[in-house]
Amino acid sequence: MINLEALMTSTELCSTLTFPTLKKLSVNDVPTGHELADLELDVSFPCFPDVVTIWSSVSKHVRQQLLEEKPQAVSITGLGTFHIKKMHSFENGKMLMFQRPVFSLSRTVAQIRELRHASVPVPGEIEKVRVAYKKTYLDAPYSERVMQHCVQETLTYFYFILKKKEDVDFVLKGVGTLAIRGTEVTMAFCEDFLLSLNKSTDMVEKLLTKKWVISDKEVTLFPSHFGRVHQLPQFEMKVVPRRVSLSDAETCKEVESGLGSTGTKGVLVTD
Repeated sequence: MINLEALMTSTELCSTLTFPTLKKLSVNDVPTGHELADLELDVSFPCFPDVVTIWSSVSKHVRQQLLEEKPQAVSITGLGTFHIKKMHSFENGKMLMFQRPVFSLSRTVAQIRELRHASVPVPGEIEKVRVAYKKTYLDAPYSERVMQHCVQETLTYFYFILKKKEDVDFVLKGVGTLAIRGTEVTMAFCEDFLLSLNKSTDMVEKLLTKKWVISDKEVTLFPSHFGRVHQLPQFEMKVVPRRVSLSDAETCKEVESGLGSTGTKGVLVTD
């Protein structure tokens, strides 16, 4: 079991960041005793109160909004915005319509370092909404306040990783994985989500074959200079193929130089 309190305390030794809510939470264990009161746990729910559960609830909310008959553009403040783009393709004498999910990185993330990610504006006719914690907390045994603070503190830790110039996979269960390798950013989507959007395995296969979207199954093959990536919101380290363009000495120097850098030329994209 990951000890989030120890991890957060270690992080605080390197920065002025504080994580009061995360230090009371667990990744895969259930708090007991006074922790239940501190976290305002609703005991009428099954006991799965952890960081992953909170983020799964947020991801479920995003997925539901995108699968509506008239989907909205939904934003996770400080991470990015999702919307659905309708596409047409003329094949074998037939006009086919696809629904492609699109992700635009938050300006907050892009400004941390020079991330390569195209800004895709949300069409004016699509209504824009933010994740509503008043709705998401109904799917998890936490108060609205705790859920919101957990999300904010997880994102703060995410920024800390990026400032160190390390690599990360941010998993949104049932939606996809935001993969950052160096300055390269990829939003890879779950095939089940793509199928729910398009109602056809053939449509999904065409989307993937034409590289209009990337499957999250490919994320494990994305190489890193370090041969490992942080995985959030699990707060784990995951082994991935190692990119060998940098020597070990150069890699260490790159990490050290990133500790105090916030970047100034990041791509300005949606909030």
